Amino acid sequence: MKKVKYRKDVHYFIDMVGMASDCVGSVTIDNKYALIQVHPTYSIAVVPPIGTNHPTFEEVVFYTNCLTYEHDLPAFISPAVRKRKALVQPIEKGQTRYISNSYFDSIGMACEAINSIRLGPLGYVWFKWPGFDKEVDLPYSKKYLGVTKEISLYSAAIRQLDPLSEFLNYYRVIESVSGSDGKSWISKNLPKLKSYDFGFLEFGTDAPFARARKRRRINVFSVYRRRALARLKKLKDNLPRRDITEYFYNENRCGIAHGRSNVKIYDFKYNVENISKDCYILKLLSRIAIADKIKDVRSSTCITAGNRPIRK
Repeated sequence: MKKVKYRKDVHYFIDMVGMASDCVGSVTIDNKYALIQVHPTYSIAVVPPIGTNHPTFEEVVFYTNCLTYEHDLPAFISPAVRKRKALVQPIEKGQTRYISNSYFDSIGMACEAINSIRLGPLGYVWFKWPGFDKEVDLPYSKKYLGVTKEISLYSAAIRQLDPLSEFLNYYRVIESVSGSDGKSWISKNLPKLKSYDFGFLEFGTDAPFARARKRRRINVFSVYRRRALARLKKLKDNLPRRDITEYFYNENRCGIAHGRSNVKIYDFKYNVENISKDCYILKLLSRIAIADKIKDVRSSTCITAGNRPIRK
C-alpha cells in the first residue's frame, strides 16, 4: 500500500495543554486528516494529504472540542505564526506581531495554570490512542456529530480557572441534554456515578518522587470518581432534609448565574473550596449526559435507517 504524504503548510494548531509530548503516533481523523504532534510540545496539527484542502476553521474547532472532551484538557486553537492576530487588543501599544504572539502565549500560560491546579505542576495525560503499534483512525464526525453543542459547552468548562464558572458550564451541558432545569435528570443519574464506565485516561507526572518509585497506572477518571463520591457523601450528611439537586440548582447554579438574590460570590475561601469539590460531581454527570445522548442519537439513526423504504 502506498504511503500517504501530508502537506507541510499548516494553518492551525490545536494546543492540547497538558498532553504528554511525543505521544501521538500514526493517527488520523475521519479518514481525512493526520494528527501530527509537534516535537517536543503539546501542539497538534490537523494535516490533509498533499493535493487536498485544509480542514475548515469550523472543522478545527469541532476537532478541538472532541479532543478536549476525550482528554479532559483545556485546549485552544493557535494559528500559524504568520497568521496570528490577537482577538483581544490590550491597552499596551506595540507591533502587531508582538501583540499577537503575546496574546496566544498568554492563553497558553493560562491553560497551563489551570492544569497545574487540576493535575499538579508537573502532571500530564497521555494520548488515549497513541497509534504506535498500529494505525488508528478517530471517526469524530460520526461519533460526536449529534453532540456538537454539548462538547463545546464541556470544553468551555474545562478552560475555566474559576470553579464557579466551571460549575456553571457543566450545568449547561446537563440543561442542554435534559431540555429542562436538569434537577430531575440529576436525581435520576446520581446513582450511576459509582459504577459508570468513564473510560481510561492515563495520568503521568515528572515529579521527582514519582520517578523514584514504581507506581501502577493512574486513571484520571478513577481519581475524579473517588472525589465525586466523597463529596456526594458529605453533601448527603450535611443536607439531611434537603434534596441535593435543589442545592446544585437553586443554590449553586442560580446563585452563580444570577446577581439579584442569594448570589454565590467568589469569596477566596468557602465557596471556592466547596464548589471546586462539587465540580467533580458535575463533571462526571455532564460526561454521562453526553455519552447517553450519543447512544440516543445512534439508536434513533439505526431506527430511521431500518425503516427506510427499499428501492427496487
